[in-house]
Amino acid sequence: MPINYTQAQRQALLATLGNGRQNAIVARILAQLLGYPVGGNQVQLRGLIKECIEVDGDLIGATTGRPAGFFIITSINELETYLDSLENRTRSDNERRTALIMSWNNQPNIPNTIKQTLTIQ
Repeated sequence: MPINYTQAQRQALLATLGNGRQNAIVARILAQLLGYPVGGNQVQLRGLIKECIEVDGDLIGATTGRPAGFFIITSINELETYLDSLENRTRSDNERRTALIMSWNNQPNIPNTIKQTLTIQ
């Protein structure tokens, strides 16, 4: 993964995030605090979070419940709950992907896609 953010930007994120799910900060407020655009789906902020997780190994979770937002994972329960939500999202995305492949391939008089359905265990 290419590095798009500075160490200072990554550290600023960590300093702004709350510890534990109960201290989650919604993306719009987090983006505002860090000086990123607050409109849309906060693409820059989400890129920064992804980079912190994948490059630095930071334990950043997210929740849609109350409070919603991003937080520093502080317990095995928080980690596993977030992993479960990522797994559920992955399964849902894969079901939509499979439906698109099947719908395309079931149309008459057009070539089938070479994309294969994925099996997620």
